[in-house]
Amino acid sequence: MLISREAFLKKYKELYLAKTPYIAALAYWKMKHLIESGETYYLPEYNCYYMVRDKHLLIYYSPDHLMHISIDELNRFDAISLPANVFDSLKSQLVGFRESRNWNLRYNFDYQPPNHENSLYSTVNFDFTKQEHYEKAADLINQGNNWLNAGNIKRMTKYSAFDKSLWFFVEDKGSKELIALSISEYNEEVKQTDLDWIYVSPNYHGKGAGRFLLEQTIKRCKDKSNDICVGGTVEFYRKCGFYNYELWVWAAKDGYQFLAPMIQP
Repeated sequence: MLISREAFLKKYKELYLAKTPYIAALAYWKMKHLIESGETYYLPEYNCYYMVRDKHLLIYYSPDHLMHISIDELNRFDAISLPANVFDSLKSQLVGFRESRNWNLRYNFDYQPPNHENSLYSTVNFDFTKQEHYEKAADLINQGNNWLNAGNIKRMTKYSAFDKSLWFFVEDKGSKELIALSISEYNEEVKQTDLDWIYVSPNYHGKGAGRFLLEQTIKRCKDKSNDICVGGTVEFYRKCGFYNYELWVWAAKDGYQFLAPMIQP
């Protein structure tokens, strides 16, 4: 049955703060925005909660870890996001979905980074009054793909979890070139940092710039965060204090597009 978004969000936050497994495919602040524009359901006989937005099953929670939505209904969706163990239990019955898998990683606060001095790089805070900083950020993210522009980057400053202290570049001290970018969001409500846009110029891969960038990001958010999350290049983050938290499957039918302007540029 349908329940109010307010009631669903209250339950979702309760589950999140209790560190309930397999409820957060994305950072809390992003999931909150999706809930606020989705259709929210509760199955009382199973104490099961789920949320659908634009024919996309985005949140599913059942304490018995079993699927209680019928296969016919699942096949009517255009996309499904589920923990890998739940998805694998029913994938043979799904029709027309193409799947991709991604680790949701968390930072180990007991991790001790290598004790080393890096004399090659320094940080440069993002200057929100400089158009060239938005353009440089877009260049570092695009890396030749040209799917973002300076306007897209500027819109990120309107995110509910925007934190200006978590926007900065890494500079090559020798050339004075800005060669890496960190844009992260911080949600005070649950004290979670989301490492959202971590990019290093291809010319500096394997030269310590990425590790320096990540260590500086952690320094800026560690003391105020109860949780630091990231998805993406698993091996790199594992080497920098992150561990595999949850494996998720994103399965979509041909032609499906995920559109959520409040959480994506």
